[in-house]
Amino acid sequence: MRGILVEDEVKVYAEASNQTLSITSLKKGDEMELGKVSRKKKEVWVEVTLDSGQKGFITGETKIFVIKKVQFFSDNIEAHEAPSQESAVIKTYPKKTIVTAVGYESDEGKGWVKIIDAEGLTGYVKGEAKIRVYQEATKENGKKQMFSGGMFAVLAAAFYFFSLNKGESTSNMSILIVAVFAFGLMQVVQGFLEFNKAKKKENETKQG
Repeated sequence: MRGILVEDEVKVYAEASNQTLSITSLKKGDEMELGKVSRKKKEVWVEVTLDSGQKGFITGETKIFVIKKVQFFSDNIEAHEAPSQESAVIKTYPKKTIVTAVGYESDEGKGWVKIIDAEGLTGYVKGEAKIRVYQEATKENGKKQMFSGGMFAVLAAAFYFFSLNKGESTSNMSILIVAVFAFGLMQVVQGFLEFNKAKKKENETKQG
């Protein structure tokens, strides 16, 4: 998980203690790989790996923005040149556009999300814009969805036949069973599609 420093400057220590040697300093906008969180003498420390490969520790109080992919789920999302309503609009995005959120800033009490799009353009969108975290397709998630969906479908089918044998089937119960079966089947299909999508992306990466 990658993060970006929000504070102006923070020291990176060799060990999880401010009594040890400070090996370097990070400045606002610097990125790092976030590692394990540990607690020593009531103090929280986060292990970080710098772009140079060097490892160290920063205090848990350090303000970090976790870099993540997000997706717009409304049309005409405007990206501004700066985190201000008065700044120029540099691009307008359609619904379902995927960008990378790399920061959050405030201006006159209003929040702005700093983004970088697929073309490398950097801009700011309003904090109240309709944005959600984008979950990338993975083979593992695809397998989980197929398994859980299959379990729902099998249980619904088993309960249906059990009810028939016992003569306890009612219209309301039948509707519920069909709904559970349909939900399970939908999960299986979604999992299958996600698995194939992740597999295709993996193959493209290997070929590239």
